[in-house]
Amino acid sequence: MRLVVGVAAVAAAGVVAGVVLATRQDPAQPKAACKTSQAVIVRGVPSTHLAAVRAAFAHGAKRAALALEPLAQQSPNDAVVAFNDAIALYCAGYPAEATDAFERAKKAGRNTYYAVKADNLLHPQFFQEGYPPFDYAGGDPLLVQGQLAQRQYHQLTAEKLWAKDAKLHPGSDVAQVAAAVGLFDMDNPSASFSKLGPLVKRFPKSQSVRFHLGLMLVWIGQRDQALSELRAAVGLGPRTSLGKQAQRLVSSIEAGGTSSTKR
Repeated sequence: MRLVVGVAAVAAAGVVAGVVLATRQDPAQPKAACKTSQAVIVRGVPSTHLAAVRAAFAHGAKRAALALEPLAQQSPNDAVVAFNDAIALYCAGYPAEATDAFERAKKAGRNTYYAVKADNLLHPQFFQEGYPPFDYAGGDPLLVQGQLAQRQYHQLTAEKLWAKDAKLHPGSDVAQVAAAVGLFDMDNPSASFSKLGPLVKRFPKSQSVRFHLGLMLVWIGQRDQALSELRAAVGLGPRTSLGKQAQRLVSSIEAGGTSSTKR
């Protein structure tokens, strides 16, 4: 698992540089260990053990794992402890135990950075930069609030806001797309796809539907299908913001090769 621990807001425009990695023929494989390890503390996530977590990494991953394992057992709902315990275990050479700990971190850290990043690390075959972002430039307050929440890794909050908007605007393709994007989870990508896929027939001229379907296919490494949807998005308006982003994604994917990606 690649321990990508930098905190950054994810926007669709920023995806372009990494889509080749997400759609390549040789998906990322777990590594044997980490060269270095350090505590991952995210501002705004509550924990009563911040000092203990920081101190645990002072003498390397193995000692950190020894220090954090009992603390994780005592505080199973502390996302900071669970996530850092997972990192320590993995870097100390215990990948199976680390996987269990990352799963606990995902559960304990719902609606935080820790849940999203744990999900990324549990699925190294998928694109690693968070979750697929909902791209929207309009003025609907609920959709905008959801965008801001997602960029702060509050995926559950975003999901609820977008679901509410979808109920208020059942005839809006954009609102329905947002609700589908909000359901994304790497353990169960079908939750999003089962909602977004039917929108293609319901809104055949919706650029938002095609773009976001293509973007989510990029996220799970489905190269050919992603290209098909993104090209369709370009065809629905090459000069719009979504059209330009779709074209950049298409160009980036095509530059990485032309053969089919198999999973």
